[in-house]
Amino acid sequence: MYMKKNNRMTCTLIVLLLLYYSDIKSQDVYSNAITRKYLIGRAVNKSYAISTYEAETDKTRYDRYKANEIYLPNLTFNSTYTLLNDDIKMTIPPMTIPVTLPGLGTLKLSPHLDPIVLQNKDIFKSDLTATMVLFTGLKAPLLSKAALHKEKATTFMIEKETSNIIVDVMENFDRLALLDQSVIVLDESSKRLNEETAFAEKAYKNGLISAYDLSKIEIAKQELKAKVIDVNSKRKLVVAKLYQLTSVSKDSLMTIHPQLVVYSSTSGNAIDSRPELKALKEAMTANNYKMKSDIASYMPNVYAFGKRELRKEDLSALDPLWYVGVGLKWNVFDGLQNYREMQKSKLDEKIAKNNYDDAYSLLQLNLDKSKYDLEETNQLINVAFEKKNTAVKGLQISIRQYELGLGSITERLAAETDYQNSCLEYLQSIYNQRIATLKLMDASASLSIDKIND
Repeated sequence: MYMKKNNRMTCTLIVLLLLYYSDIKSQDVYSNAITRKYLIGRAVNKSYAISTYEAETDKTRYDRYKANEIYLPNLTFNSTYTLLNDDIKMTIPPMTIPVTLPGLGTLKLSPHLDPIVLQNKDIFKSDLTATMVLFTGLKAPLLSKAALHKEKATTFMIEKETSNIIVDVMENFDRLALLDQSVIVLDESSKRLNEETAFAEKAYKNGLISAYDLSKIEIAKQELKAKVIDVNSKRKLVVAKLYQLTSVSKDSLMTIHPQLVVYSSTSGNAIDSRPELKALKEAMTANNYKMKSDIASYMPNVYAFGKRELRKEDLSALDPLWYVGVGLKWNVFDGLQNYREMQKSKLDEKIAKNNYDDAYSLLQLNLDKSKYDLEETNQLINVAFEKKNTAVKGLQISIRQYELGLGSITERLAAETDYQNSCLEYLQSIYNQRIATLKLMDASASLSIDKIND
């Protein structure tokens, strides 16, 4: 019995260990799958702005369908019941007919004729009526083209929103990397301060340093803890922002630890491919077709029509069983309504042109600014790197001098602080360079998910 119990416990333990191991492996795989591209894809799929633009695109597409489908026939079923006060009759006036008979002479006949009923007073009718537009004076095809270009304009706005999402996700993801690297720097300083604490306590026992010097090290450690708390708090905030953008769970986002390296990417030098400008161009083209359609409203419309009675019993003597025909409708004067629409279209064209010129100048300025910002951040990286190297040398010298009794604790802690600040400044300069590169790519319309490194 004892052997059986042991075997059961052993099997249970093995199963639990396997389950735990497989869970850990699955978490690792999931964590590794959370890359920049993955988060950008999730953010694009979640974006309410993109969803709204897609709905606007569908609405405009339906307008284009409506313009093209105006040529489809309209078929209606009609049914009516009418009660008249009396039958519709045709009364035959009285007449005299002379008749000559042999031996009887001439006789006069006055026959009485009943009225002829043309329509009974109880009328029930059912019919099918069809109408079909044959020619709209080119208004329908012009409106269809206007809707098509409006649809393209909305599609370009989706591209713009996608670029905004890429920048937003990358800023927060790289900030997560910046905070992770900052924690590493602070942890290294914490280890050195712990070593200095042990060394200082021995020196204090031997009377080599004062209690004041020992307290300075403790203050430096507390300040370091405050920095770590601040960094961790900021990290949680970044994770919350990424969760809001992507809906990836916060627990999963907390497990990722991205690297922060200098971004090297090529970008264009022109703004002509910016989606905003393309959208404004399409809007101008759509407005141009709208204005042409207003002019085409003065053209005549041609349509075909037909009718088929489904019930013969209550038809009058004059009602046809069916008929077909062709009609012409020419709106000669509409009270200046269409003329006012043309005036509005001209003003819309002017507004669209002003919006395009204004956007072009602002985007060109944004491109120049993005170039200058990237040049500045590249230079500042080199400065921060040299500053960091100098701080490393200063820290090494300070540690040796302090251990040999040639330097004070104040100098030692100052060197530690300088090293921390230089490392954090160097990491911040890399982050700034990456964001500046992204914004330059966005400004020159060369930013896409394919150009994002995992």
